[in-house]
Amino acid sequence: MTLNAVPCIQVLLQEVPQAFRSLTHAEALEPLAPGKWSRLQILGHLCDSAINNVSRFIQISYEPQPLLLFPYEQNHWVAAQRYSQTSVEEVLSLWLSLNQSILRVISDLKPAQLSLSCKLPNGDNVTFQWLIEDYLSHMVHHLKQIFPDIDFL
Repeated sequence: MTLNAVPCIQVLLQEVPQAFRSLTHAEALEPLAPGKWSRLQILGHLCDSAINNVSRFIQISYEPQPLLLFPYEQNHWVAAQRYSQTSVEEVLSLWLSLNQSILRVISDLKPAQLSLSCKLPNGDNVTFQWLIEDYLSHMVHHLKQIFPDIDFL
């Protein structure tokens, strides 16, 4: 799937802003369920994921193998970023910019680079290819939460 990751992300960079701009401000800010994030906060979470992953995607090329991956406290990140008090356009702009950075990092990877290894917090070893695929799957999973009626990919 990694060979498809670049065009998939390119498609998402076109479709997600359009879908988000179709929401009213109230729809973007309304939690999806009691105690859950709003659509805007989920998009913010995807920004936080991109921040963490672009760093990983760069580090894997020069750090000793396997690259040790550390989790981040997603609820703390969303709260600290105050996405619920940020405009849709600002969060969209951040999401677009971060994913354009990811595209620059992964666009011309060679097979040898895709086989570089990472160690997950649970101790499992995975490849860089797996990490890219997981990033894309995670993004699509959350986009389906935001827009259950849209099939982005």
